[in-house]
Amino acid sequence: LFIGTVQPAVARAARAHGVRVVEVATVEAIAIANSVPTAEGAVLVALERLPVTIHGAAALVVGFGRCGTTLARLLAAMGARVGVAARSASDLAWAEAMGLVPWPWAKLAEAVAEQDVIFNTVPALVLERGVLACTRADVLIVDIASAPGGTDFTAARELGREAVLALGLPGKGAPLTAGRLLARYLPGLIQ
Repeated sequence: LFIGTVQPAVARAARAHGVRVVEVATVEAIAIANSVPTAEGAVLVALERLPVTIHGAAALVVGFGRCGTTLARLLAAMGARVGVAARSASDLAWAEAMGLVPWPWAKLAEAVAEQDVIFNTVPALVLERGVLACTRADVLIVDIASAPGGTDFTAARELGREAVLALGLPGKGAPLTAGRLLARYLPGLIQ
């Protein structure tokens, strides 16, 4: 069974029936390749909702893994003023080397304060009520982390912040590209 991310119930059922499960999201080559349509899809979500262009906008990328890195590079190429919030000192050094503004994790509440748009890539609750309360009232939050995302969506709603959980972006925004990526990598996995 090839699946993006396996839920516990599916994993149990597969084990019970002797079905081997391959989580496509954990295959490094596929995850890296998928970071491009994911980043482009995240930008599209933002463009559809922001009253300003990406060019000149203040954008924060939370997390600097595969998708975060690709997204930060794309935003910078589009002319955004890009900050990166990350836990790792090496990630922050890479962000700075790329001309991005590095934000240590301990300063996340400060980092979100003046952003037009915040993109979360961390699949754990990081944009919690206290952090969200530090954002501007007109901020847009685009959460592309695996479900349930890393944003407290209830708190965002209660605070009047627009927050969107944008899942499955490669297949939604670029289905042909997403299909070609799977066609490139799945035969090797099957063999």
